[in-house]
Formats: sequence, C-alpha cells, structure tokens
Amino acid sequence: MSIQTLKIPIQSTTVKPFIKQGDTISKITMTFTEAGLDLTTSTIKMQIYNGSIKIIDISNGNGITVNSSTVLEINEVSASNNNLPVGCFLGDFEITDSAGNKKTYFNVQYNIIKQYTR
Repeated sequence: MSIQTLKIPIQSTTVKPFIKQGDTISKITMTFTEAGLDLTTSTIKMQIYNGSIKIIDISNGNGITVNSSTVLEINEVSASNNNLPVGCFLGDFEITDSAGNKKTYFNVQYNIIKQYTR
C-alpha cells in the first residue's frame, strides 16, 4: 500500500493546480475517521522541504487548529505571509497519538509559481 499525496491547493475543477507567490493560501479542513484516533490528544505536524531545508513547519497550535476529536484545519496563510520559494516541494503530514504511535497519513506537495507584478 502506498501513501497518497495531497496536492495543495486541493484539486478541483475551480482551483488551479498551483499557488502563486504572494497569494492567500486558503485553509483546509480535514476529517479523520480512524477508530481510536483523538486529534485533541495527538501531536500533529506537517513539514515541507526544499531539498534539506524546511520551508513549511507547522503543528497543532502553530498553523494547524484542532477543532474536535476528528476535525482539524490547516490554517489560512495570508498573502503577506506567502513568501514561499518558486518550485515543487514535497513533505508529509504526520500524527502521533497519545500512546506515542506515529503515522504518516499522507505526503504533501506544494507547487509554487512566480508572482509577476509591476
């Protein structure tokens, strides 16, 4: 079984498959239905890398908001805080439950393109 890749922004017919530097990145709400998993007692983190350099490093209380035992949000990134480099960057989304069991739930991909302004 392979781990799925979540492409951000999440693909749909109305969302472009990339993020422009300097644009707002919308929040993403996720629901987890795994038996026994309680997000309120878990450590959650998402890290995205440019080679060996972390360009995104968020966790619960710092970029991730836990709304309930089954629902969380990756918080919105304002336009003024979107200074991500241009390129395609990969990372992962990981949850460690209260018993210390760590699991990578999915890989993450950000595709950032240059903002052309005058």
